[in-house]
Amino acid sequence: MVYRSWAEINLSNLEENLKNIHSFTKKDIFAVIKADAYGHGAIEIGRFLDKQKDVKYLCVATAQEGKDLRESKVKKPILVLGGILKEELELFNRYNLTPVISDFTHLELLKHLKPQKIHLKFDTGMHRLGFYYEDMPKILRYTKGIQIEGVMSHFPCADTNPNLTKNQIKNFREIINQLKNLTKQSFRYVHLQNTAGLIYQCDFCNSVRVGLGLYGTKPFEDFPIPIKQVMTVRAKIIASKSVKKGSSISYTGSFTAKKDMKIAVISFGYADGLPRSLSNKGYFLIRGNKAKIIGNITMDMTIVDISDISNINVGDEVLISGENLRFEILAKLADTIPYEIMCNISNRVFRKFLRKKKDETAVNFGSR
Repeated sequence: MVYRSWAEINLSNLEENLKNIHSFTKKDIFAVIKADAYGHGAIEIGRFLDKQKDVKYLCVATAQEGKDLRESKVKKPILVLGGILKEELELFNRYNLTPVISDFTHLELLKHLKPQKIHLKFDTGMHRLGFYYEDMPKILRYTKGIQIEGVMSHFPCADTNPNLTKNQIKNFREIINQLKNLTKQSFRYVHLQNTAGLIYQCDFCNSVRVGLGLYGTKPFEDFPIPIKQVMTVRAKIIASKSVKKGSSISYTGSFTAKKDMKIAVISFGYADGLPRSLSNKGYFLIRGNKAKIIGNITMDMTIVDISDISNINVGDEVLISGENLRFEILAKLADTIPYEIMCNISNRVFRKFLRKKKDETAVNFGSR
């Protein structure tokens, strides 16, 4: 089949990132594959990670995401980070999903849950989901006879605020110690660290939740774990032309040519996931050369300046994002975060799943 835009998902890079993260942390991995595996394709990524021994849990946001994985023959434990709703009890029971419990309304549903296995979430500074330290006695009244398999919390700014993060670690340690005292038991999984939080010392935690780093995007520039971007996004040139000095380009005429120019039209726009805020700021790579985005990005197309790039032809490939134009770079130019760009790569961008075999040839691993 022929596609105007596509994303190559390099499963060898994913596997290498996983190994490097595990080698650095020496802890069990909770692989976060919510939001369609950050746009990479949750079914294929889930099937791949299902076979990785260092991955102990797959993390999703909703019961529906867990259902989709189970119906795709994924067998590993699945943790639903977004809690449990009354309407979802049937899904949790039928598909053997483990809920994160962070609210007293969740606790009231536990008597209907089979098997009765949960992860408790405590709020140590994010102030989104989670119980408070002083809630412990009341929580334990609800959880008699229920297996508390895991206890967790969440960092809101491990990449930007070390003092708050260290204070969270201290608070979470106190929560774990108090829980152990009250329950007279230890917990199979204790997890706090996200990708950015891997650089902090959390010796009382035995597992980590990683999403961003798994897909090869760094939470900050000097991130110490070697990782490679898993997704490479490409599109094709569908037209090229010359424009005269003084010509206005694209909707609203936000760019005016200061000289005679050559332009190319790329089959990739905001409906494909390119942030419109990159208009007149971002760039693509054509045969390694920067092609600046000029004019407003449109729904299906983007115009770039190719005045200084020779031998451009309709049908040529353009790099939208990859190892040489990482999501971090696009996010900085667009004044957003890499997560948003990855998650917004739309379904009409075909996914090719590639893996290097022993002969080092890339093979199509499937598509969504």
